[in-house]
Amino acid sequence: MLRRRSVLLALLCAAAAAWGDTVLTEGFEQQGSWKKNIRGKGSIELADGGVEGKCLKVTSSENALAYYTLPLDAARVRGKRLIIRAQVKLDGVERGPEVYSTAKLHVGCRSGGTTEHRAQRFIGTRDWHPQVLVAPIPDDAENVVLDLGIQNGNGTAWFDSLVVDDGVKEHVAVSIVTAANASYGDATADDGRGGFIDTGPLDLRGLPVADVRLGGIDFSILPPEANYGRTCIVLRGGKRPRLPARIETVLPVRAKAARLFFLQAAMWHDPSRKAPCLRYSIHYADGKSADLPMHEGTDIGAFDAPRDLANWKVAWTAKQEGRTLGLGVATWVNPRPGVPIEFIRLSTLGTGAVPIVVAISLDPKTP
Repeated sequence: MLRRRSVLLALLCAAAAAWGDTVLTEGFEQQGSWKKNIRGKGSIELADGGVEGKCLKVTSSENALAYYTLPLDAARVRGKRLIIRAQVKLDGVERGPEVYSTAKLHVGCRSGGTTEHRAQRFIGTRDWHPQVLVAPIPDDAENVVLDLGIQNGNGTAWFDSLVVDDGVKEHVAVSIVTAANASYGDATADDGRGGFIDTGPLDLRGLPVADVRLGGIDFSILPPEANYGRTCIVLRGGKRPRLPARIETVLPVRAKAARLFFLQAAMWHDPSRKAPCLRYSIHYADGKSADLPMHEGTDIGAFDAPRDLANWKVAWTAKQEGRTLGLGVATWVNPRPGVPIEFIRLSTLGTGAVPIVVAISLDPKTP
């Protein structure tokens, strides 16, 4: 059994190595350096019944906190983009009093006197299945802690086959979590209830998620269950006047970049329009900014009729409802690659096509 377990973890490590160096592998056969953190009526044990051999079993009742905790080497992971993969099983996991009161993979990073939290949350009942958390670690991180368990929720969660790698790739993802406002799927078209852009089955339900390479660019695409289902950005257009014309929160970057890559498309596309249907505002660390308009027919293509444009190359397509849907990559060459980009804002005039933004990445190679 243990030999089979070793083979399984070796395969998982090989898969992780394709993305970067492996920081940690854990099969939960013994406690090792992990610590039990329990507040209230919770329990943590290494139990039989894992994917192979034993697994981590966490139970919480009466909204207890039950975390299995391991400090990571801050010097090794700071400035990296950790990718945490695990097999997870759930039995009756119910959300507690807060939106974050769930079972989860969680990383806490302390830097500059504050703590940043990254988490992949899950509830319900489900057999063994993969879960992925992508956690950018600040360059000045002083302490980095990995937690698996239930935070002030109820139910039982099992964890197994944990692999953490440092996510080193050719291109670096820019997190869109703070601005994401729509899901990938929609049940019924034009019912006014939202869900993607209210186009029914003409949606993104078949999109590959997590770490993918599309159009020759490394992107991190949020899983459907991540961020409370808010996984992509959609803005106002002539056919969807109720969508926001501006995203008030910013996309933090805090990095130098030679180029930016935008995985995007537009619905109700009309290349004869002169005004841009989407605008990115790039804000640098020195207080200066750059305006980046995206024009239909040049920089952003038709979601329901994708074809290559001057600055939009088709990167993903799918057949749904007898039609071809697609996303493409627009590229911007940064005129100031030696100055860190602090953040990005998104806005639109709201009179043209409906813009859809799924992921953003940067090229860190600067002169």
